[in-house]
Amino acid sequence: MLTVSDLGFPFEFPSHMVDPNKPSSVRVFGKSLHFLTAGWVAAIAWLWLAGLEQYVVRNGSAPADFGMSTLIAGMVSAIGIEAAAIGCVRWTGRAPARWLERQEWHHAFWWSAVPNLLLLATVYLMIGAAY
Repeated sequence: MLTVSDLGFPFEFPSHMVDPNKPSSVRVFGKSLHFLTAGWVAAIAWLWLAGLEQYVVRNGSAPADFGMSTLIAGMVSAIGIEAAAIGCVRWTGRAPARWLERQEWHHAFWWSAVPNLLLLATVYLMIGAAY
């Protein structure tokens, strides 16, 4: 009967478990959080401007606080997302090569494209439902 000790366990793991020439999914995730933050800020700005416009149309003047509650709530969330992005990027470090770093930023853009489009589509629907 074959046992684990017959297979030569415990064996030594290699120092690199993955190919260092391929993008790291964890580094790409951290970079994609930067793009998600940018999309979040754009969505909040669009929602804020539409809210101001809607208030002016309904009441004839700008709101007293200029819709700062929307901006503050949105920016607090954006700061949280960006803090997570900075922490993840600092934790994972840089890619071993410049070309790999650029490739990871390219991957990160596409990883965050769908969530950003969904954010903007949600704002569009919210604005459309309010009129």
